[in-house]
Amino acid sequence: MKSIRMQMLVYLMLGAVVVFSALGFFAYERLNGMPQQIEKEYREIAKARADEVSKELTGFIDQIKIVSQSPIIKTMDINYIKEYLPNLVLEGKHKNMTVAKKDGKALRTTGVEIDISNQEQYEKIFVEKQDYYISQPFISPYLDENTPITTISHAVKNNGETIGLVNIVVEVEFLNRIVRGIDLKETGYGWIVNEEGMIVAHPDSKIPLRKNIRDFIAGDNNDLEKVLKDETGTIKYKDKNGQNMLALFKKIKDSPGWTFIISISEREVYSEVVGVRNAIIYAIIFGLILIVIFSFVYSKSISTPILKLKEVFEKAANGQLQVRADERIQNEVGSAAKSFNQMLNQIKNLTYRDIITGLYNYNGFSIEAPYKLKELEKKEGKSFLAVISIDDFKKINSIGSYELGNEVLKELANQFLKDIRKEECLGRFFGDEFILLLWEKDIKAAEDRIYDLWKKSTGERTVREHEFILKTSIGVSVFDSSKASIEEVIHQATIAKLKVKKTGGNSYQFYNLDINESIKEEQRIEHNLYNALDHDGLNLVYQPIVDVANGKILAVEALLRWNNERYGNVSAMTLIAIAEQSGLINAIGKWVLYTACKQNIAWQKNGYEPFVVSVNVSPLQFEQSNFIEMVQEILMETGLAPEYLELEITESNAMNNVEEKLKKMRELKKMGVRIAIDDFGTGYSSLAYITRFPIDTLKIDRSFITDILYDDNAKTIVTTIINMAKSIRLRTTAEGVETQEQFEYLHQNGCDKIQGYLISKPINAESIEDWLKLRENYQNTEG
Repeated sequence: MKSIRMQMLVYLMLGAVVVFSALGFFAYERLNGMPQQIEKEYREIAKARADEVSKELTGFIDQIKIVSQSPIIKTMDINYIKEYLPNLVLEGKHKNMTVAKKDGKALRTTGVEIDISNQEQYEKIFVEKQDYYISQPFISPYLDENTPITTISHAVKNNGETIGLVNIVVEVEFLNRIVRGIDLKETGYGWIVNEEGMIVAHPDSKIPLRKNIRDFIAGDNNDLEKVLKDETGTIKYKDKNGQNMLALFKKIKDSPGWTFIISISEREVYSEVVGVRNAIIYAIIFGLILIVIFSFVYSKSISTPILKLKEVFEKAANGQLQVRADERIQNEVGSAAKSFNQMLNQIKNLTYRDIITGLYNYNGFSIEAPYKLKELEKKEGKSFLAVISIDDFKKINSIGSYELGNEVLKELANQFLKDIRKEECLGRFFGDEFILLLWEKDIKAAEDRIYDLWKKSTGERTVREHEFILKTSIGVSVFDSSKASIEEVIHQATIAKLKVKKTGGNSYQFYNLDINESIKEEQRIEHNLYNALDHDGLNLVYQPIVDVANGKILAVEALLRWNNERYGNVSAMTLIAIAEQSGLINAIGKWVLYTACKQNIAWQKNGYEPFVVSVNVSPLQFEQSNFIEMVQEILMETGLAPEYLELEITESNAMNNVEEKLKKMRELKKMGVRIAIDDFGTGYSSLAYITRFPIDTLKIDRSFITDILYDDNAKTIVTTIINMAKSIRLRTTAEGVETQEQFEYLHQNGCDKIQGYLISKPINAESIEDWLKLRENYQNTEG
């Protein structure tokens, strides 16, 4: 025993000396580089705040650019604009907005007319022909408050000629709020200066435009020039109290020569290094003392557990499998004891227990449940069986791998164990499912029990720092004297569970004959749909999309139809839902894409001028890993040029997993395929995302077109979408146009393309050719 103890002492002490020496050397090297690292961190703060100011300015420029491109503003009719201007919504940062003509006469949102011909923005926009201009802060004679402001102006152009300008007035106080929002310990603060050294923003809002940087930085003029001229850097200076300070600065992009500065006491910055150095020294000394004490205690105590573990091993080797090793020891001996106990448990339970949850597996449940059921039948009441399945369990595994899925299964198992009585039975069924044999006094109590189990197994969960919403589907079957076997009851509970899954999941259902028939009917529908796909039972119709300006056909949208002898004309919505539930959506989507491309080539071969065929893509189809390759193969196989194919992706689909969708869209655009966002306006797209998407067309949802003649909100939404699309060089298509009045309104407001019953209802391929011939004859007659 003593020799083992001495060996442990020697090894531990040598190891401690080596480890702490290495830690000391590493800490020394790291401390030498800390001042530069700290300065770098503060420079990053200065850069981040400079970027924040730049982003604010860019946001103002983008807002006023959109206003300057408004058709109303472009008229430069002051009387017309006077009615329109007060209706513009200004955010809290804006004081007012002004629209000016080339002669300097201007109108403010307050209705006051002024002359700006002597102002700087007039010179920059009309004389120097700049597109936009941000002024230096100043005190305006037109405002009652003695508050610094800046103006942000943008040219109003018509056919490339500047015909006016629009500018907004912004209080500089928003810059003061940015610099006040920086947390820089006790002595640090942020501020902004212009090229002349005048202070633009400061934590003290009384200072801007009244003080110069030279009032704060008493030092070498070269240092001041460095701050005012260089892009970024660091200087040391003394403040007016003689304290050594660091100034870390960064030019603000898109500003009129502004620089963001962070000032902080040099003593406060470098005190961190001293504090860290002292903490490391104390930690090393304290650690060495603890190691010495621990070495003596550990070496003395380790021998007893080793002997006890050896004794347990010998008993197990002699066939005594009920022995238990002591797991309470907090070292490798305890781990070995724990592993040994687990090994014995696995040997005993491998056949009848689930390894992950510790519950009965299906074999164990099948053996135990009949005995439990026999005892429960002696009681007055109802025995029933429940199958609980986790909805979309693959998604949980994808969030945090299989380990997360296993943790969820363990948590649910432990939760169910708390709710199971001694006379009942619980097991893991298959995969993500549990099976329970339960008892209650009557059916009402059974329903309440199932509801309670469902509520406890659903809702928000946090497992291994992953947050998600857990949903479960529960199928239940009640035992009665006519049910001869537990297998039949399990089958019925499984059918009830499948019914819940097919109706959206996250609920519970008791088995009855109607459910059984409903499941069979759904299977028949899926079978018919499979046969339709396999035996040319599906067909496409096409709806023309025409140019608003000249009525020329630009594209057709391919629409899926299924006419079944038993079910009649199945709606597209129902058809897609069935296809997604049955797993046929990818095969059907591929068929639609291939058929539409093939038909487009057929029209071209028949001598018609080439136009685009537009095909809707379902979310599940677009998420296929091989979607891009499938499109490429179909184009090659049919011979259709990519520019004559347009894929329609719904707005809600595009905004889900944006980065992944963006990558696929870019690959499609690289191939030459056109992309349209369908049902636009019904979702919550961010303008920032829309501008990133490599799309060609925004399709305005038919719900807005239907209401456009009598709903002001619909009008506003439609005109906003059209103007926004034009500002980012996208074309717009209005869906569901049914009346001439709707067409006229869209034409007047600059919509590019329309489709709807006013032009043509969806028709088959042969009818499209007839439609094209009639269209050509009509246009020739008009000519």
